[in-house]
Formats: sequence, structure tokens, C-alpha cells
Amino acid sequence: MAITKTNASIWSSTTLTAGAGNTTSTANNLSAVYATTLNIKLVNGATGPTVPAQVQIMVSNDGTNYYNFGGPLVGSITNSATSQWGGIEIPMAVRNVQLVAGSNTGQNVTVSADISTVTAV
Repeated sequence: MAITKTNASIWSSTTLTAGAGNTTSTANNLSAVYATTLNIKLVNGATGPTVPAQVQIMVSNDGTNYYNFGGPLVGSITNSATSQWGGIEIPMAVRNVQLVAGSNTGQNVTVSADISTVTAV
């Protein structure tokens, strides 16, 4: 039997406006999923931000209360820099996952993220 894998975009080149509030993704329900992997990328413009953008992975076991999954993934302040993290595995017992991105000042930063899941084995 073939393994069923899916991939979905959480953010696709979404602008994190300098000095604005954080951007929170919708919650991804993992209750019918065997395995989950996240890929995240932050891209600075021609002029880097004064304070780098960051992404915090948030997990929930009940769909209501969310907790930090490790520390924030912090980008760069270098002009035109790309910071990326791939293959971040979310534990099978986690029910929901969502991302919170932002905190950059001085210049806008672009964020992209996708989620890959295994739903059948």
C-alpha cells in the first residue's frame, strides 16, 4: 500500500510589515495525521530590517491552549538574506499547530511556510 502524503501552504510570500503586530496562521488540525513536517523561510528585502523577523511554532494538545514549540526561529538583519528551516517534525501526539511571525522593525520581511503530513500508511 502506498503512503498518502499531502503538502499545503501556510503562508506564501506573506509580508510581515515592519513595526506592525505579529501575524498568526490558522490552526492546522493534526488529529487524523500520522506525521507532520514544517518548512519555514524568511526573506529580507534589499535593505535588511533593524530587528530581524522571527517565527514561533505553537502547538496544542486540546485545540484551545497553545504552547511554544522550542524557541523562536530568528531571521537575519543582512540585506537580501534568506533564513530557512526545513524538516521540522511535529510530534504525533500534537493535535494542532499554528505559526506566529513578525517582530521585525525598520523594513518589511517576507515569510513563507508549508506543512507536509502523512495521512495513510
